[in-house]
Amino acid sequence: MKFVIMLAGVAVALVLMYRPGAITERKPAWWRWLVITSVVLTCILGIMPPLAGSITDVVVQHRADPLKTVPTLIRIEPSAESAVDARDARVRIQLTMSPDVRSFVNMIGEDTPVIAHLRRLESDRSYELVKVTSVDPLMTMPYIVGLEERARILFFHVPMSWCALIAYCIAMIAAVRYIRTRSIVHDEMSVATASVGTLFTILATTTGAVWAKFNWGTFWNWDPRQTSILLLLLIYGAYFLLRASIDDEERRARLSAVYSIIAFATVPFLMFVLPRLLPGLHPGSADDSNIGPLLSPRSDAINPVKNAVFGLALFSFTMVFAWLVNIRVRIARLERTRQY
Repeated sequence: MKFVIMLAGVAVALVLMYRPGAITERKPAWWRWLVITSVVLTCILGIMPPLAGSITDVVVQHRADPLKTVPTLIRIEPSAESAVDARDARVRIQLTMSPDVRSFVNMIGEDTPVIAHLRRLESDRSYELVKVTSVDPLMTMPYIVGLEERARILFFHVPMSWCALIAYCIAMIAAVRYIRTRSIVHDEMSVATASVGTLFTILATTTGAVWAKFNWGTFWNWDPRQTSILLLLLIYGAYFLLRASIDDEERRARLSAVYSIIAFATVPFLMFVLPRLLPGLHPGSADDSNIGPLLSPRSDAINPVKNAVFGLALFSFTMVFAWLVNIRVRIARLERTRQY
């Protein structure tokens, strides 16, 4: 189901992106407001909702770090100093808390879900309640052991990588069409999508480096995934150097079209194959049994809220990509018209 939700966001964006004239015409007001609204919602929903795990997450985290507390969605029963997991009422635990925390808990209704920071004690039924951070939250994001707040980068890093992939694919298709027709329109489309794709590749590299700093300790670790995306940037950087070095318009378009086709042959290998053949730190590497919270077949890998937000993120950034390509193509055609 989660893949259906994620792919739905991409499908809707592609339909709106490729409706007749959508690439070359000026975007209508409703289209622009749709993109702006979806991007704002993606940022709000991706950043604002608090994390909330389950009792199982507390147990798993205890094995890695016994001193670490986990924000957990529970329903507290103050009179019995116990609680139940808000997502699974069959899980009941005993609580230990300080007098200050107990006085606050006494003011909360027993049927009110709260996000409480828990630490496992001597057994899986006994926990210390350290603090309560939210009462009756409107929505929550799942707590992913090992990622925690850093998991929010998925809403930005992955869609940018996705946009880079489709950009280079469209650039290759436009290059093929140019070779077949020799129409400068297709050359303009190819260079526009390649330039926007390179922009998204740089953004994906930057967001990935920020995540690596907080998860691995340094911005750059020469992980296979980081190395492959750097190679991709160098390949398409050479594409723009090739275009800049040729003055004749027809020859420039012909040679860059051939280069674009050859360059795209490396994209699937560098983005999907090479990082999975070599050992590395990134999820999905050859020596990693965990394929990550996005592709994991486990039902609890991504909850419905996170599914929906990620689908919205894919939709939003695909629409931003379409808008940027539209602007780039229109500028190129205005410049060509002015030359004549």
